[in-house]
Amino acid sequence: MKTAAIALAAGIALGGSGAWWVQSLRAGTAIALRNDQQSKQALAQAQQSQAATETKAAGRLQHAAAQQDNTHAYTQEIQRLEAGRTADAARIASLQHHLRTTATQHAQVASDAAACRDLADQHQQLATHAAQGAGVVGELVHLVQQRDTQVNALMGQVQADRTLLGSQ
Repeated sequence: MKTAAIALAAGIALGGSGAWWVQSLRAGTAIALRNDQQSKQALAQAQQSQAATETKAAGRLQHAAAQQDNTHAYTQEIQRLEAGRTADAARIASLQHHLRTTATQHAQVASDAAACRDLADQHQQLATHAAQGAGVVGELVHLVQQRDTQVNALMGQVQADRTLLGSQ
């Protein structure tokens, strides 16, 4: 009997220990499931964050490309306008030279001294006014072209900025 009581006590002790072991196993499983769920949530958040970062980076790259294209177009247009202005200045100088030469020739041809002086003065005034007018017109044309180029460049920049703001 004593052996049976010891066996019964051992069985009870092991049974209690087994229940504790099952509870411990269930608790460990619950913790593992919770950790797995938290890991999945963290992964989903990281993927969303990465997608948002990639979208923002793509928008910024597009904006930078548009801004670079706009700057390049502006630089090219300014260079073209400067070349045109240089050519216009050369034509104006040639025109002024021809006007002075013509004025000199007209003054020499006139035989009457008084008529010659009057005609030469009028021609000189006309030549001076024409030369000044040509110079002013050339400068004004250049200023308008440069302003138009700047306006176009600013419009391009505004469009690029709007595109960037629209994508965010």
